[in-house]
Amino acid sequence: MFKKSIVAAAVMTAISGAAFAADVTLYGTIDTGLVYTHEDVTGEEKQDNFAMSSGFNTASIFGLRGTEEIGGMSVSFVLENSFNSDDGTFADEDSRLFDKEAQVSISGRFGTLSLGRMGSLTGGDGTYDIFMLHGDSMDGGYGDYVGTGFWLDRGIYDNMATYQSPEFGGFTAFAQYSFGTNADDANHSRNKDRYAALGATFTAGNLNAVLVVDSVLANRSIDENYYAKDRDDALGVSFGVNYDFGVVKPFLGLQYGKHENTIAGFDTDGSDYADLDGYAVHLGAVVPNSLGETQLSAFWSDGDGDVYTGGVSNPVKTKTDVSVWGVAFFHNYELSSRTSLYLGMGYYDQETEPDGGEKLETKAFQGGLGLVHSF
Repeated sequence: MFKKSIVAAAVMTAISGAAFAADVTLYGTIDTGLVYTHEDVTGEEKQDNFAMSSGFNTASIFGLRGTEEIGGMSVSFVLENSFNSDDGTFADEDSRLFDKEAQVSISGRFGTLSLGRMGSLTGGDGTYDIFMLHGDSMDGGYGDYVGTGFWLDRGIYDNMATYQSPEFGGFTAFAQYSFGTNADDANHSRNKDRYAALGATFTAGNLNAVLVVDSVLANRSIDENYYAKDRDDALGVSFGVNYDFGVVKPFLGLQYGKHENTIAGFDTDGSDYADLDGYAVHLGAVVPNSLGETQLSAFWSDGDGDVYTGGVSNPVKTKTDVSVWGVAFFHNYELSSRTSLYLGMGYYDQETEPDGGEKLETKAFQGGLGLVHSF
């Protein structure tokens, strides 16, 4: 870690020196708060935790972005890292320097082409967050349980190419492809997970809508995660819409997935493999008021399919039903254009029921308050 810190400092020093000769901006956000979490899991002792937390509202990040105009075109880059403001460590478990985004783009009359590490169209993160931005009043939620954990499992992927078209008649089209979602682009295509997506947004006055069809193209190799040669590619269809009435901005989000490893917040703990079909529904609203902005969220997600456990040599297949519902409240109060206070809370109820087995239920309440400062 000490060596990585030296490298990070050297990179920041070199780029900050170049910033005087180019359009380069250093930016960031620091989010630190206090969070209370209550969890009640079937067969386990109830857990209560009150702790300092980083990133309950938004990720604590620092980043660099820059642009150069070249003959009617624009070349730009984004390098963005997330960290834990309560202890100063990298938020990424692999301690990579730019875990949130590391991409270079070229833009012109043809649109924008971006290459590198970036968020998926339905992942709720980064430059190309279009589904949750338009279909979720909380843009993916806060913490572990405040309006989160019900959408299909998508994220930030390596080796990504993204194309964004020019806007035409209110429509903007998007296409994405990852040659290997986790630094595995050198492997044979069938021996790694890849990602592909097509999407479009539509804006007309105060109306915003989005539609995305995406797929996690399956790793067909047999490994410790029980990937089988006949594993099906995950397929998701996501639709979102919102309308700004001025006094309130309601949101509707709908999602359907097939052959998904995660639906309704179902967690395989990195050891089991699931093949689930299901859906998610979200209703929410953003309400501006004299005390800032209030966000409300209600959601329901349900799925069923096969879950494989027991190891590669002798996997056991179990038909399993999963579901989750919850409600959440979040409020931001701006102290200035850069600094805000927040208060959020949510209730989350998840059930997992295997055929012939005991139903497992997780009931959780989480609340947090804190301070966000941007620079």
